[in-house]
Amino acid sequence: MPHTLNLDAGVLAAVEDLSLLARLVVEGFFDGLHRSPFLGYSTEFSAYRAYTQGDNLRFIDWKVWARTDEFYVKQFEDDTNARCQILLDASASMDFGEGGGNKFDYGRVLAAALSYLMVRQHDAPGLILFHEEASQALPAQATRHQADEIYNLLAKARAQGRTTIGRSLFELIGSFTRRGLTVVISDFFSQGESSLEILRKLDAMRQEVIVFHPLAPEELDLPYHEEYLMEDSETGEQLPVNAEAVRKEYQQRLGAFCEAIQRECVKLEMDYVRLRTDQPLDAALIAYLERRAAL
Repeated sequence: MPHTLNLDAGVLAAVEDLSLLARLVVEGFFDGLHRSPFLGYSTEFSAYRAYTQGDNLRFIDWKVWARTDEFYVKQFEDDTNARCQILLDASASMDFGEGGGNKFDYGRVLAAALSYLMVRQHDAPGLILFHEEASQALPAQATRHQADEIYNLLAKARAQGRTTIGRSLFELIGSFTRRGLTVVISDFFSQGESSLEILRKLDAMRQEVIVFHPLAPEELDLPYHEEYLMEDSETGEQLPVNAEAVRKEYQQRLGAFCEAIQRECVKLEMDYVRLRTDQPLDAALIAYLERRAAL
């Protein structure tokens, strides 16, 4: 199983260069695989993946089978470039989580790693940062310097404002005239269903979509005791809470919230991946590569 760089606070503090961090994450992931198992067929050999029922037997590498007693299928470079849009939630609720578990930092590194991977696969990455007030965007382009442009925008980005989606974002999504792959990175902590409306709009534009739902350990586990004064990072509203008294109900409500998002994704035939921000990015990179291979 591949294993990417663990994004703890020390790594994030030591590596300010997002381009370097993205490369470390992706190359570490592929080193774990030895050979990428997720690229498409074409004419130039590129990678291996585990055999699954229905694969063409002529692509099995029998020398690998002789060494490992496992069936692996040869794969080949996909000559067709894909347009890949990354939508990163830059609202204030994303600026939560201690150290390397901060959701926005985690999302930025994921967006940078995906951009690096897309360029490596000769795809055309684009980036949109969204919150209530504005949307910053780089159109999807397959240029040599596109990843650097994305890293620069991510490095300057700050999480602020509410997750109330404005008209500008829907106009940007409406400009997706070509079918492609869209990655949404968001905690979906919005008033009403504005975050889910993004998914419905993307479905209407006939995009292939992967939803990454990052949550901090503190949100998932509520590892607090006794009385706390909780503050809404987007509204500033404060509420006294006895963590031990509400933990069970809180976790039930959070679980129901995540399941509702997942149900909407299933309904729209989108991939949904819940991410714990104190864990490596393996699950996210595998989900992306699998969806990309299906295009």
